[in-house]
Amino acid sequence: MLACLLASLLSWQDPAPPAPAPDTAPPAAKPVVVALDDRAAKEAVKDLELALKDTASLADKNRALDKIADRSHERLLKPLATLIEKEKSVLLRKRAAVLLRNHPPALANPAIRKLLANPRVQGHPGVAAELVRSLAACGYTAKQWSEIQGLFEVDYHAERVPLHEALLDLITQHKEKQAVDLLLRNLDEPVPENEHHADNPPAEYWEARWKAWAIWKGKVQEALFAITGQRFSTAAEARAWLAKNPLR
Repeated sequence: MLACLLASLLSWQDPAPPAPAPDTAPPAAKPVVVALDDRAAKEAVKDLELALKDTASLADKNRALDKIADRSHERLLKPLATLIEKEKSVLLRKRAAVLLRNHPPALANPAIRKLLANPRVQGHPGVAAELVRSLAACGYTAKQWSEIQGLFEVDYHAERVPLHEALLDLITQHKEKQAVDLLLRNLDEPVPENEHHADNPPAEYWEARWKAWAIWKGKVQEALFAITGQRFSTAAEARAWLAKNPLR
């Protein structure tokens, strides 16, 4: 009797859900960039310059960028740089900064560095962030660290967080040893050492810095790990290890 009852109860249960099908979708293919010949590039630049005039709509400007989204030629660098410097739409400027990655590093790298040195570009951290990512992908070398290191600690306002993250990603990707001091200054939770000292920044500074740190503190740790092969919880711990294991 008991066996029959158990069999009945089991028969009422929902059948086990089928096992999920394995993910067999192939990875997305990297877009193929087509190198234009001189004649095609000249026409592309002409169309681009017409479409990017101040009188053009945002949609027209986006369509102009669509046409060169998978194209590469030295002639395209100048109109893209002009757009990044002068365009009112930050979204378009950021898109143009991304398109610089289509070009050979020998051409794109100096153009990107020139833009990053431009105060008009530095005043838009979101645009500068995309340029830093383009620099990381276009032949960045350790000799160029001095040109960009000052971008991180200008301030810690929320709009600069994407730039902070882009710089941290570049440091990690290229294992930039020159950035260790910067990383150590930003590893610990930011708190004032002496809040009553006359030189202590205002509370707004510490609030903004803490909020930024809370977002990218993991990236600071990952950058230090990429450089040293070690994981540290505090700057003091990292400095003690580095004193015994100086980087070469």
